[in-house]
Amino acid sequence: MRRFRFRLTPLLRLRAQLERNARRDLAAAVTEVQAYDQRLAAAAQGLRDCAEQGRDHGAKGSLARSLEVGLRRHQWRLQQGQQQAQQKLDAARAEFVVKTRERRTLQNLRDRRREEWRVDAQRAEQQELDELASLGRQARGGTPVHGGNEA
Repeated sequence: MRRFRFRLTPLLRLRAQLERNARRDLAAAVTEVQAYDQRLAAAAQGLRDCAEQGRDHGAKGSLARSLEVGLRRHQWRLQQGQQQAQQKLDAARAEFVVKTRERRTLQNLRDRRREEWRVDAQRAEQQELDELASLGRQARGGTPVHGGNEA
């Protein structure tokens, strides 16, 4: 019996590789967004600390208020970076979905073709077994193979 051969296997491998690359890009984008989230959380904590220290009158309060202004600018830059990172994440997620869909479509086609091959192979095997059984009956003097009259 011949082996199953899917002619689009190289394309399936390529699609799987592209899906892995998209998954890697998605993971990198998620990591970048998480890093911005952590930095923003640290900046927010710093702002809370500065606001608390800024209530004091004197050098310590004045320094805390100045630091708070700088932290707000830093927080704004982080928010801008986070928005860009989120846009990259959304694009990477969409790309991953597309690549996954493309690979799955080809994989489903391969699975259907493999099932068709299996059914055909079973049918051919059954025909061969039927033919062998028929030849065995004929050799033992049973019924003729073609069922015709031999007169």
